[in-house]
Amino acid sequence: MRREYIIFIILLWILAEGCAENGVEESDLAVTPVETPVVPAEVPQAPAEIVENPENYTSNQTPVENVTVPEAEIPAEPKTVEVKIEDFAFNPDSVTISPGDTVRWTNLDLFTHKVTGPDFSSGTLRDGDSYGFTFTREGTYRYYCSIHASMEGVVIVEG
Repeated sequence: MRREYIIFIILLWILAEGCAENGVEESDLAVTPVETPVVPAEVPQAPAEIVENPENYTSNQTPVENVTVPEAEIPAEPKTVEVKIEDFAFNPDSVTISPGDTVRWTNLDLFTHKVTGPDFSSGTLRDGDSYGFTFTREGTYRYYCSIHASMEGVVIVEG
């Protein structure tokens, strides 16, 4: 009986070891991440002169005032203005944009239309089709639908 008891203990131990393993060796699980240090690039800067009061000015030093650039002088990002084609009309029929802006016409009618201007033409636009044109020069651009001449609009480009 004692021999059977020892065999039983050994079998339990083997079974416990077998259940504890999941078939993956420990070396497969141990992954050490590698960090690559990132060194920020140095930006060269001109040496700054510190002038504490006007008495310290010499003949070759000129006081500099803070200069603020008005927003009107900062070029704006180009934008896209939407014009809907619906009920045989351009909506809105007049838009004012800046040079570099785009006008995009989208046909929401069941009928085909063609946006035609002095420097651009959309080709045939079916229901859901869009056409965009980027205006680079200032001016007034009158356009119309070359299929339905009563449909007219205007793009005013001013800087």
